[in-house]
Amino acid sequence: MLRRESLRTPGRRIRRLGLTTLLCVTACADRASRGSEDVAGDGDGEPGTGDGDGEPGTGDGDGDGEPGTGDGDGEPHEQPCESEHDGMICIPAGPFIMGSSGLAYLGELEIPEQQVEMSRYHIDRHEVTFGEYRACVDAGVCTPPTVENPDDDLTLGCRWSNPDIDEYPVACIEWPQARAYCQWRGADLPTEAQWEKAGRGTDGRSYPWGNEEPSCQYASMASDLGEWGCGSGMAQLPGSHSPQGDSPYGVQDMVGNVQELVLDWLGPGQPKLGTDPVGPARGTWKVAKGGAFHVTQEDNENGDWLHLPWRGQGGWPQPGLQLGPMIGFRCAISG
Repeated sequence: MLRRESLRTPGRRIRRLGLTTLLCVTACADRASRGSEDVAGDGDGEPGTGDGDGEPGTGDGDGDGEPGTGDGDGEPHEQPCESEHDGMICIPAGPFIMGSSGLAYLGELEIPEQQVEMSRYHIDRHEVTFGEYRACVDAGVCTPPTVENPDDDLTLGCRWSNPDIDEYPVACIEWPQARAYCQWRGADLPTEAQWEKAGRGTDGRSYPWGNEEPSCQYASMASDLGEWGCGSGMAQLPGSHSPQGDSPYGVQDMVGNVQELVLDWLGPGQPKLGTDPVGPARGTWKVAKGGAFHVTQEDNENGDWLHLPWRGQGGWPQPGLQLGPMIGFRCAISG
């Protein structure tokens, strides 16, 4: 399979041959070993699978069972492995394409596009919710998120004390709080590489659903009218854009909704990351991924905030810095 990848520079789009050909060796061999057996979630016309690779020759790629509406690669995608952890998806061991050669505005913080080897791991299907985090607070392990303070603009939109909030993604917490919650569950924050593979799969796509530009069909972002959260004004319920916005493995809300903290420090991008890479040993900021519910089409065109390789500043991970209502997280388990 030879595929043309879509990469970005500010204000314009370029197209070139990507690294996908290298990764097809693994995926195509696995597909050949299954013969013509249909696989659930491969975009072969079954709606609701959320894969987004499309029936060969249809150019679909949005996983809705309707041919010709997306931009999938016409190849069934590698399937998730079986996870023994409730609410988590198992991501198989193997290579994927990490980074981008088109996010030039990031300079030395860009992860250069490259093939990275990953061990098997598990990641939450959806972002951690207020209700899930509340269980950790009630257990006496986690500390409560920040609540809205009319005298502090940084807390605007922090809804911990609001009723009927438990089903929504938790926000207004600091990096140490996020990690404490994951560790309470016997997990940890995902590394940047784990997060990115869970969103991209193995074909180097720009977004979880493929390469079609983001819209409220696929992600919780600003609507065409500029209304945050596709008109809701806030983060939406997890899975509100599932399955059409899911990653190839079925992971929900990997872009938009709340930006997600990961384990790694933010540092200069390295050209040879190797196997199971982690960030530098120290830094000023943690990495945040995925954009959030306030990102507009124009923001994405100019800054690529919803592009899966994008890297944001996730906040100084010391108590006292409030990260606001647009940053949340999910957990991962290695092995």
